[in-house]
Amino acid sequence: MKYETQRLGKIPFEINRRELYIYAGYRGTATPDEAVLSLIEECIQEVEEASEIRGILKWCQIVHEKDDNGNEMDDVFFIGDFHVKSQALGKNLKGCRDAILVGATLSPSIDLLLHRYSRLQITKSVLMQATAAAYIEAYLDEIQRMVKKELAPEGLSLRPRFSPGFADFTTEYQAPFLEALDAGRTLGITLAHNSNMMVPSKSVTAVMGICKAGTEAVAPMKM
Repeated sequence: MKYETQRLGKIPFEINRRELYIYAGYRGTATPDEAVLSLIEECIQEVEEASEIRGILKWCQIVHEKDDNGNEMDDVFFIGDFHVKSQALGKNLKGCRDAILVGATLSPSIDLLLHRYSRLQITKSVLMQATAAAYIEAYLDEIQRMVKKELAPEGLSLRPRFSPGFADFTTEYQAPFLEALDAGRTLGITLAHNSNMMVPSKSVTAVMGICKAGTEAVAPMKM
């Protein structure tokens, strides 16, 4: 495995409209009416035009710490120089020897767009939030497809993305995650004052475990 850092700019991808509808509050088979659909198409166009979307991938080795008996611990490990103690992420990465730290952002221009509509048009503000969220997720989905294609000849694949804020992989990990990616310099992502909220707001960090093909599925967490 070659451990390297890759920077990505805009790449061709399609926004998942069904996912966008869910972000906008439409559940099950419910769909927006014609008026709302028209607004959504406006939002998609505006986000595409305003976004300066970019991402970064850092390919890393996973090294587990050992207990007093010399046994590797599933829930305490390093991903490159990023140190984690998390049963949930450990479960997601079980069997993986390598992983990718990924970060992506839509840029500050999208925050300005969202702020403007929050003051002018409440309905469009909600739809713009949903569109921006679906847009960055679609970007990450395409990155994941690209990486899987690259890994396939080696008999490897990827586990589902796993982001800070899920289970015991809390948002407290956001600061060291961004530091590991040097995201302030490479992507312009920082944390809001006294908060674990990322700025720009439409930014995502996640871990993608590299696994043997056919072992992508992870058993659901018990609550």
